[in-house]
Amino acid sequence: MGTEPNDLLNVALEAAEKAASFISAESLKVCQVDYKGKTNLVTQADRGSEEIILDTIRSNYPNHNIITEESAGQTTDSSFVWIVDPLDGTTNFVHSYPFYAVSIAVYKDYVPQVGVILDVYHQHTYSATAGGGAHCNGKPIRVTDKHELLYSLLATGFKYEHDEVWEKNFDYYKTFTDITQGVRRAGAAALDLAHVACGWLDGLWEYGLNPWDAAAGVLIVEEAGGKVTKTDGSQFSIYTPDILATNGRIHGEMLTVFE
Repeated sequence: MGTEPNDLLNVALEAAEKAASFISAESLKVCQVDYKGKTNLVTQADRGSEEIILDTIRSNYPNHNIITEESAGQTTDSSFVWIVDPLDGTTNFVHSYPFYAVSIAVYKDYVPQVGVILDVYHQHTYSATAGGGAHCNGKPIRVTDKHELLYSLLATGFKYEHDEVWEKNFDYYKTFTDITQGVRRAGAAALDLAHVACGWLDGLWEYGLNPWDAAAGVLIVEEAGGKVTKTDGSQFSIYTPDILATNGRIHGEMLTVFE
């Protein structure tokens, strides 16, 4: 298998589709829930989805690095790394709230090459390749053209740990709720990013992220014409915990709130 973006995309799509089919089947069963923390859940759907994705990656790219949420992944000397969230929105899944997804990204030398986010319940597959644009179910998508926060709809999320960062984000939540059309909190960062990319949301900010939460969505937003930075305006990295992703037009106005 080649390592051009379209080759990588085909494998990522295959892995995501297989995993999504498994998760859909698991949603019909009685769910066994384990706890990584008081509100941080893991299920057989998470573990089984991850196994399917890792098997698919390894059968095509046995020497690539893998970072994933539920296991140690795989470490090699390859310049390619796959970053996997086998089930983003596990709490939603456990409660049958239809907002959960599979997220798979491929980076080369820290530069995103491919992003895939598959909304399992609604069967919306968001994808992007570097320089190839962003798509949903094969059709091009673009961010909105809203220029003012007053007319914008935003999203955010909250950390599992109720610490100082959690408290700070509530202050931002109140501020943005007051100066926009509203702020949504649906519980799956990957889908929030996909919805910025396709124009359902105008912006997203969040703290406490892990690499797998945003790795695919960042590329999809950027390829859809959006902008992604940290909340202080500096360059975003999937290895830092905060993100600001917008249509680009309201980015500066949002940054003034974080000053």
